[in-house]
Amino acid sequence: MLQAVLFFILMVGAAYLDIRKRVIPTVIWCSVGAISCLDFRPIHLMGILAAVPLLIIAVWIAPNRLGGGDIKLVAATGLVLGLQETNMAVILGLSLQIVVFGFVFLLQRVKAKEKGRKDFKDCSMPLAPCLTIGFLCIYSLKLGGVINELI
Repeated sequence: MLQAVLFFILMVGAAYLDIRKRVIPTVIWCSVGAISCLDFRPIHLMGILAAVPLLIIAVWIAPNRLGGGDIKLVAATGLVLGLQETNMAVILGLSLQIVVFGFVFLLQRVKAKEKGRKDFKDCSMPLAPCLTIGFLCIYSLKLGGVINELI
């Protein structure tokens, strides 16, 4: 139960700081990794691999678009949730990010049209809030027994 409370507090803190300052401090993702020791299972070490696709995106596909803090947060959360659950949470979070981004993009486009401009400013959004929602949803399902260990 202590792990659940700490995980919730750290995830909300990461989302808040990413919205306000566009940075996820080292203490946040290190603390998330540390609380994995409260309910340690060796198979959860594979959860770090959930960050590999994000690392590939950040390095080769879209440099300067994805922050290192997001990648480290996913890796640390992988230690808490495990590989399959972290992958589910990342998919949920990124899907939510797409929906939110689409809504903000359309809203900016409408505002630009109202002002008589054809162009609109570049839209940049923090990723941690959407990832946090995905992580907390999957963690809650796992905690409630809906999601059992898959490996």
